[in-house]
Amino acid sequence: MKFLKKIPDWLVYGILLFVIFAGAKLNTSTIYGPSPPPDLGSVLQNARPEDPTVIVEINKPMLGIGTAFSVDNNGTWLTARHVVDSCDQVGLRLDGSNYVSVKVHYISGTSDTALLVSKWKRPAFARDFHGVRRTGEHGFFMGFAQGRPGEAAGQLLGRQRMFVKGRYRSSETVLAWSEIGRSRNIKGTLSGISGGPVFDSNGEVIGLITAESPRKGRIYTVAPKSLNTMLKDLTVNAKADILTLKNYGTRADKYRRNRRIAQVVCLVE
Repeated sequence: MKFLKKIPDWLVYGILLFVIFAGAKLNTSTIYGPSPPPDLGSVLQNARPEDPTVIVEINKPMLGIGTAFSVDNNGTWLTARHVVDSCDQVGLRLDGSNYVSVKVHYISGTSDTALLVSKWKRPAFARDFHGVRRTGEHGFFMGFAQGRPGEAAGQLLGRQRMFVKGRYRSSETVLAWSEIGRSRNIKGTLSGISGGPVFDSNGEVIGLITAESPRKGRIYTVAPKSLNTMLKDLTVNAKADILTLKNYGTRADKYRRNRRIAQVVCLVE
């Protein structure tokens, strides 16, 4: 006890203050500190002959639905070739039984893409066909799965070679994604979302949805290089929205409500 009396008061208070501030700093870093960003993999390499392959069979033309999105401010839309190829009439569905007639302006022979033109004009999206892509990065897929508003999220796995047979034959490089999330109301196949846009985390279009493998949980998209070839003559000056795994659903709803992403209907006589 005599020893304790010899300790100066200022030292006791100093020790108490140190303990209080140290505890506060510890609590702050534990509760409010941001989590580290996810690790991305290697830079995606150029297409190679040894890339894995995926085979897709396109059936005979029939009544069907898909997705399209605006690619300029003058009424030009992009969708998947297999959605509109061999259709007698094509329209964009607004709501209920209201449709806008569109013409198939151009069908690519080297990628699953097709351009549609209409008098109905909607703002286009920002796009990035030259940026570096890395395995593990997130992609966001939007459209009309199973004929209803729906979207999904994925992680980039790498490049593959897609061979199409059946109604027509083609071969192209695609990007393969592992599905990591989707709309709660969509179960099973994502059929109907084909032709919809793929966004990166910066909110820029980097691809177009072309096929899926529900059993493997894979989504395949047209490579940025192919889209750049398709849209090189169409200039766009648009602002992008940052996308995350938490907000991509509300962003997709916004894009569908303002009709920048629309449902495509194919009629076959």
